[in-house]
Formats: sequence, C-alpha cells, structure tokens
Amino acid sequence: MEYFDLGVLCFTGTISLSHIWASSAARCLAPSATSLKPWPELNSRGSAPIPPKMLRPSACAPRLLYQLNSLRQKFDSLSSLQEARTSVTPSCQSISYSNTKPLAVMSGENCYLTSYESAGQHGIEATVYLDTRNNVPSVGHSNPVVAKAIAEQAELVNTNTRYLHPDFVELKQKIIQTLPDVPDDDWQVILTNSGSESNDLALRIAKCNTKSGDRGVVITTDIGYHGHTASLISVSPYKLKSIGETSPRKGTKWLKHPNTYTRGAQYYIEDVEETLKDTVEPVLIFEIGMSVGGVILPPEGYLGHLVNGVKTRGGTVIFDCVQTGCGRLGVGKWWGFEGSGVTPDIVTVGKPLGNGHPVSVVCVKRSVVKNFDEMGMEYFNTFGGNTVSVAAALATVNEMERLKLMENCTRIGGVLKAGFKKFMELHPNTIGDVRGEGLFLGVELIASSERDPGTSETSWVCSKMKDDFRVLTTIDGEHDSVIVVKPPQTFGDIEAEYFLWAFGQVLKKLEASKRYGSFKVGKKTPT
Repeated sequence: MEYFDLGVLCFTGTISLSHIWASSAARCLAPSATSLKPWPELNSRGSAPIPPKMLRPSACAPRLLYQLNSLRQKFDSLSSLQEARTSVTPSCQSISYSNTKPLAVMSGENCYLTSYESAGQHGIEATVYLDTRNNVPSVGHSNPVVAKAIAEQAELVNTNTRYLHPDFVELKQKIIQTLPDVPDDDWQVILTNSGSESNDLALRIAKCNTKSGDRGVVITTDIGYHGHTASLISVSPYKLKSIGETSPRKGTKWLKHPNTYTRGAQYYIEDVEETLKDTVEPVLIFEIGMSVGGVILPPEGYLGHLVNGVKTRGGTVIFDCVQTGCGRLGVGKWWGFEGSGVTPDIVTVGKPLGNGHPVSVVCVKRSVVKNFDEMGMEYFNTFGGNTVSVAAALATVNEMERLKLMENCTRIGGVLKAGFKKFMELHPNTIGDVRGEGLFLGVELIASSERDPGTSETSWVCSKMKDDFRVLTTIDGEHDSVIVVKPPQTFGDIEAEYFLWAFGQVLKKLEASKRYGSFKVGKKTPT
C-alpha cells in the first residue's frame, strides 16, 4: 500500500492524461512541474492509508476536463455558482455542507466523488472525496456496466409499459425471486420512478382492502419518513415535526420508534398494544431501517408482535425497504425484514435499484392487489417502468450478484462496526451507541458522561471529516446526533481502513478541543 498526503486535483486547460501526477495532489501540469509539498495535517500524524483513487482518480478523463473547463468559463468559484443557484432555487431545497463549503460534484467513481473547487491562474482545482453517505449508487458511482446498459437502451428506444418488452418481464421475475415464498399466493410487481411514488401507490392499494375505505387509520412510527407526496407527508412525522406538528393528523396514529438505546424492547412492544387498541383494518406502513431516525432496526420479536397485531385486526402491512432493500444488510437479507419470521402484504424499494437512475417497485401479494385491480382504475405511470430505467435496474441487480455485494456488506460492515465499537471503548464520553447491520450503520454521539445527545459534536465531526480528511458522512437521528454510514455497497477494505483511521483522528481532535475549551460549532451541518 502507498501512503500519501491528501490534496486537490489541479487541472489546466489541457486534456492530456499523460500530465497527471500523483503525490500530495494529483495534478495536470507540465511534465517538469514535479515539486509538490506534503499536506501538513496528515504528515504530522504519520502515515495514513490514503486510497489511491483519492490521488489518481481515473475519472480524470477528457470528458471531465472538458466539463470542468466549460464550468470555469461560467463560474470562477464555488461562491459564484452557489449565488447563481440561490437566485433560481427556493430555500426549501437545501445545499449540503452550506455552513462550511458546499460541493459541486462533477464526477464520481465507485466510492469517490470529485468536486469542483475554483478556477485560478494555475488551472482548475477539484477535490476527490470518499463517499460514505450516498446509498443510492448501490453498485458504485458511475458503474460502467450500468452506464453502458442505459446508453445502449437509450439508443434503441425509451418507451412505456403499455408495450411488450422482455426486459420488463425479466426484471420483475428477478425481483420476485428475491422475495420470500407466500403459501397459496404469489407476488406481483409494479414499477414506478421513486420510493415516494411506490409508497403512495402502496397506500392506495392497501386502502382498497379496508371496508372502511379512506377512513381506515394509517399506523406509522413517530419519526417515520416515507416520501414527499401529500399522502405521504401526512404519515411522515419526521417532516411534520420540522414544521411544528407534534401530534398525528386525522386518520393516522404514531408508534414510538423502537430505539433500544433509550428504552428496552418490552416498552415498545407494549406501545404496539396501546397504539393498535380499538383499531379496525389498520394500514401499517413501517420502515424496516429508519435512517432519519438514526439507524433504527427493530429489536428481535418486535416485528412479529407488530404484524400479528395488525393482521388480527384485519389490517394490511406495508414494509418500506427503501433504505434496507437490495442486500444492504448483508448475507441472507435481500430485504431488511428477512429473518424476522414475518412477511408483509406489500414491499417497496426505490433508492438503490437503479444505481441512481429513477426506478422503484411495489411488490404486492396477488390477493392484496385484487381489490385494487377490480376497482377498474388503470394505474399508468408515464415514466415508471420505461425501458431505459428497466435496463438500469437489470444491470444493477446483475452487478449486485456478480460482485457478491451482499457478502461484501456483511464483511466490510463487520469491519466498520467492530472499529466503531472499539472507538466506543476508547471514547466512552463521546460515543453512546453503535448500531446497525451490514453497510447500514449508526454511531450515536453524546455530549458528556451524562449521555445528553451530542448534537453539536455530531455536526462538528461531520464537518471535520469533510474539511480535514475528505470524507463525506451524514447526520440523522431524533436529535441530529447520529453519524450515519451507508456508502455504496462496493465499499472495500481500503475505504474502510481509511475511514476508520480518519474517524479516529477526528474523535481525538474533538475531545482535545473540548478539553482545552476551543470547541466551537456554528450552524448544524446540512448533509
């Protein structure tokens, strides 16, 4: 392994790849310009396991250089680009890391993103970041197999589901093969564009199975998030609480999210009984993995108790696997609920299925979708299931199998989790909990030995990981006190080694700054 210091990529107007140099910065310079200084931050800490792609990104290709050069002609800095965006974009759409320095992501490769920095007299500067927060590119940013499948299908035709196409059938068959068997029933699949569309449709289908129709109560968790349509915002307390709504809207009830860091499992099982009391034909929509809740996975026995309670009352069960579908939790769990002993009536997944291309699915038992079918209203989605999206999804699923990514999630997730637990032993007044499974992990930070949520500390750590070590993380949890780790499922040994090393360095910095009274944090880091 080679050990280097981090720096930036510096491009000139040339697109000659022979001018790429690797050291503290990978630069497109004249061949004689080889004198490069080490990065002091890492040099003072000794050797660091810097992934080579942070120094020699193959994404430094003619197309990227041309794009960066075009960008330079329009915007000479990030601030000018940010100002232009703000002038045409409402404030309801946030910018990641806007409290420190936002990113202008221009390319990606596997677990790495390249961000435009500025255009100076010596050329264009761009920084390569390790990405541990984007779970959408499940088989890696800009996966060449997926990109090729999209391009080839786009050259042929891109049309809708009213026409026959073999890929449309093959994708559905592949998805059905991943689902558990359902005795005396079978699965059917509807394609949409996003998790929001899939969850919205899932609610419509479920409501058709209640005699009380639209009056049937919808059960969700008190920190659930299921999408951005009007129907889903009403059952997404995570969003409602952000605008001051602290109690359920009419026609909904909230379960307490089963966070066993704060209370024991029995407390949440008793809450299930209380919430379901007096309900008839309830519709349950439940996130198997609650990312915005701070990586909450249901404790053992909880799902069985919850599903049994809903079914004995004549209800319908929807499992939202947008975060935990496609094998993210590891071997034996293509779907996050596998191993729990229960099977839902409807399953949805969106984010990882197309590796960033908009495609999502609703998997529903034939007996459950029957009433929706017989209602007589066609479900036609102009872009849902279009041939290019299907090609993207097929290629993504095939790549997951070829690269054995479920096995990778188990192995690398185990390495990361063990590392986090070791940090919890070393920093008991900074880390309160480590949880999750596979490559869906959360590290709960605390403010002190009193175990108050470390909201400010988490924001500080997130910013330092980005600014000092070029690692992108994300923040979630009820108190914004959880570092959430959900990288592309191709995350490997060298990425895990570097991430843990950098995280350890930042934890030391955090404790030192608090010890010597220099700890300061501004606005929450939006990620």
